[in-house]
Parts: sequence; structure tokens; C-alpha cells
Amino acid sequence: MKARTINTPKLIAAYGLGEDKLSALAAVCDKENIILRPVGEHEAGCTVGYLCGHGGALPTGEVHEPAKEECLIFSGFDRQSLSDVVDKLRKAGAAVALKAVCTPSNRSWTLSALLKELAAEHAYMTGKGGAK
Repeated sequence: MKARTINTPKLIAAYGLGEDKLSALAAVCDKENIILRPVGEHEAGCTVGYLCGHGGALPTGEVHEPAKEECLIFSGFDRQSLSDVVDKLRKAGAAVALKAVCTPSNRSWTLSALLKELAAEHAYMTGKGGAK
């Protein structure tokens, strides 16, 4: 029996980007055949899996503080294609500090929980957050 491979389309869920960055991101996505999924503040309670098209929960009605940070969540990318697209985004002026890959581990997290974790990790890695 042959192994089945699931070909997941490449998708970028973009949260908090201004008009210029979102426009630059859209241009790269169009050129690279990547689905762009803009994410609004009202979706802070949605799961990462839901936002990336993998199913999951809609907002539960809990109040989720909208984050101020920009974030990109990548789905359907292998290591090389992820590296390539991040480089293209940087060159296009759409670089974003907070980035994540949708994984089986974080699919059930809410967007607000993911953003909080990414912001803490970024602060730690850039020396702005002290010891973790």
C-alpha cells in the first residue's frame, strides 16, 4: 500500500497589519499562490486551527483582549518554502516580528493565547523581557 500524503494549501493568517503591509503581503501571496487570510480583532477568541482552515472552535463568547502586535501564522509550508516566503516578505516590506507555524500542538489555542505567548518569547529573545 502506498503512503498517502495530504497536500495542504499554503495559507498565511495575518493579524494586525496596517494597510501598507497587508497590501505588500497580498502581492507576495498572489505571486506565490498562497491563500491570504486577514484576521480581525473580533477573531481573537478563535482557535489557530480555525483561522488556518483546519477546523476548530469559533469564539466562545469569552472576552479576549485584542492584541496590538502584528502577527503572521503560516500553514501548509515546509521548512524551505517557509524560509523563502519569509525572505520575500522582508524584501517586499511586509516583515512582521511575531510569526508562528500552525501545528497540531497550537491548533487548539486561541489567537489571543498564541499572541500572548509569541510576544513573551519575542521579548525574551530580543532581550526586552528579562529571564523567563
